[in-house]
Amino acid sequence: MLSVFPPASWAEKSNKRKAAVKKVEHLVHKIRFNEVPDIVSMFLKDETIAGKLILAATICALLVVNTPWLQGVYESFWHIKASAGLGSWIIEMDLRHWVNELLMAMFFLVVGLEIKRELVHGELREFKKAMLPIGAAFGGMVVPALVYFSLNFNDPEAARGWGIPIATDIAFALAVLTILGKRVPLALKTFLLTLAIADDILAIFIIALFYAEIIHYGFLATSFAIIAAIWIFRRYLADTIPIFLTVATVLWITTHLSGIHASIVGTAIGLLAPMTTTRNRRAISEKLEKGALPLSTFIVLPLFAFANAGVVLSLDAFNHPLSMQVMPGIILGLVYGKFVGITAASWLLVKFGGAELPKGVNWHHVMGVGLIAGIGFTVSIFITELAFGGNPQLVETAKISIFIASALAAVLGVIMLLLARKPESQQ
Repeated sequence: MLSVFPPASWAEKSNKRKAAVKKVEHLVHKIRFNEVPDIVSMFLKDETIAGKLILAATICALLVVNTPWLQGVYESFWHIKASAGLGSWIIEMDLRHWVNELLMAMFFLVVGLEIKRELVHGELREFKKAMLPIGAAFGGMVVPALVYFSLNFNDPEAARGWGIPIATDIAFALAVLTILGKRVPLALKTFLLTLAIADDILAIFIIALFYAEIIHYGFLATSFAIIAAIWIFRRYLADTIPIFLTVATVLWITTHLSGIHASIVGTAIGLLAPMTTTRNRRAISEKLEKGALPLSTFIVLPLFAFANAGVVLSLDAFNHPLSMQVMPGIILGLVYGKFVGITAASWLLVKFGGAELPKGVNWHHVMGVGLIAGIGFTVSIFITELAFGGNPQLVETAKISIFIASALAAVLGVIMLLLARKPESQQ
């Protein structure tokens, strides 16, 4: 007798297919929104490539600036003035400053988007996990400053360099960490990323309070007003990326005119960019990431390294009587101070229940990051120019010290991480 209903096996196969589809959809949703966001994976993958480009650009800059017939060409090129503006509103800087303040804002934009994604959908949405890198960044700034000051407090000119060892260079630190690849957990890279950006934000405030000779408070107030306006009207900006970018450009201009290093504006824009949309379109944060990430990875970071790594390696820099105070202060501050500050602050936060270690991360990993965070470059060199701008010999001494400390911190950090064992839960 024929039946009008399909065999039971058909129904079973259909149910299995539906279950498989639901399982895949659930897995995709879990990966995208809860554990490892796709933007994190893509950023860290590209950053590995960028690390090689950055190191190559740094070596090229050192070779060029230490070659007699090329040194003058290198310096002359980066001192070329370029201006941009509208009508009587003109901003004029040399090419190196355009790279450091404008192009690096694109890198900080990517970092800001990354941090926001982690805060909204990643592990940093939990208070205790977010507090660990922030607290570690604070400890990693206070201790290096104290180390430097303890060796230079007896001379006012040398003491002005206390801010040099407080900063961690995000680009170089992440480049070194990502070279290790799968030997370190992904959560550790997120930890370092968050720590470094918190470090840079705090460093910018220190520059504004202690090193900026002239602060235009009117422009500074305007910048804060623009940030507040973006926050208040963020829902209305969710589908209008041209207007959003126009407002971001105005924010960069007002911040630059205020006397604050304007590259950090990129971070503010990344954190403020809407992650949702009122229509069935891609959110602004996703559009910004798609456009800024490849430019930041393959152009901005290598160009920044080439523009700033040109230091003349000469013993003449150490002829100044204060050189032997400044040099150990910077090296010990970056290598020893960062290590002690980050490790101790992290341990205290975990010990007293204020934070917890990320999944898959142990104390050897934290100590390794504490060493790698001693790679100072961008802000360290920037503060060097502000602290010792009137003394070229001390500037060169400080820059060479930053290079030595950064190389030492990178080597020691890599060794520590290679020796680190996996947590017991993963063994």
